[in-house]
Amino acid sequence: MTRRHFLMNTVALAAGAAVAGCAKAEDPATGVGAARPEAKGSAGAAAKGRVVVAYYSWSGNTKALAGLVAAAVGGELFEISPKVAYPEAYRACTEQAKREIAAGARPELAAWPDFAKYDVVLVGSPNWWGTIAPPVSTFVENPALAGKRMALFQTHGGGGAQRCGQDFKKQAKGNVVAEPLIVTGSRAARAQAEAAKWAHAIVG
Repeated sequence: MTRRHFLMNTVALAAGAAVAGCAKAEDPATGVGAARPEAKGSAGAAAKGRVVVAYYSWSGNTKALAGLVAAAVGGELFEISPKVAYPEAYRACTEQAKREIAAGARPELAAWPDFAKYDVVLVGSPNWWGTIAPPVSTFVENPALAGKRMALFQTHGGGGAQRCGQDFKKQAKGNVVAEPLIVTGSRAARAQAEAAKWAHAIVG
C-alpha cells in the first residue's frame, strides 16, 4: 500500500485503533527531513502576539493545514521532525508508530524553535492510532513552553478526534486555550475558512 492510501481499514476504525489522518493530500508530500523554521505570514502578527505554527506531517496533510493557520494570523511556520525519519512505506510507518505509542516513546527531534520569541504556540499533528504523533508529544512536553498559549489542530483519515485533544492537554506544558481544530486529511488544503476562524479566535 502506498502513502496515498494511508487510511486504516473499517475494522481498525471500529476498534478505535486506527492510524487516522495520514492519507496523502492531493499535493505531493514533501517528505520528512531536518526540522526547519519557515518565516511566513503577515507583518501584523506582532500586534496580535508572536505566533509559531509548529507541525509534524508525514504525508503533507498537516503541513497544508498548518500553512492555512499561519497565513490567517501571520504566524511563523516550524516543522517538527524527528532526527530519524519515519519510513515512507505505509505498513512500516504504521507498525513503528504503533510500537512507539504503546511504549510512550518520545523521538528525539532534529531541531527546536526559539520559544522565547513566541507568546502563542499552535501545534499540528495527524491522528496516529487515536492520539497525536510521537514527535508532537516530544515537542509539547518541552518545559520551555510553560506559560505559552497553546492549541492543537489535527488531521485525520476517518478516525476523527479520538484521544488527540485530551492527550494534548495532558502532555502540553503550556496553557491549552482552545478546543482542537479537526479536519479530514482530504480537505486539509481547502479548509481556509475553518482554519482562519479557529486561529483568529485564539490569536485575535
